[in-house]
Amino acid sequence: MNEEELKSEAKKLYEKLKTQRDELKVQAHLAKAELRDKWNKTEHDWERFEAKAKTIGKGAQKASEDVGKGFTLLGHQLQEAYKDLKQGFKSSDLTD
Repeated sequence: MNEEELKSEAKKLYEKLKTQRDELKVQAHLAKAELRDKWNKTEHDWERFEAKAKTIGKGAQKASEDVGKGFTLLGHQLQEAYKDLKQGFKSSDLTD
């Protein structure tokens, strides 16, 4: 994967996860303690992910294959965490 493809994929993944995060952020304030703890852990992971996205997006240095793989792996972990949180919120009758 070349640098431009990596930037494009990183931007798409970032935007998708940002949207999911924004939707869940509102619900997290209403969540039970267990879900709130999971939300807080996921927020920490989001901060790491966002920092990697900014590094890739700036193009200040050529993105390496390892950075791209790490970014993608963390992105997929966040997707799963957001999916679990959304399911937890639904189970707690905090959404529709």
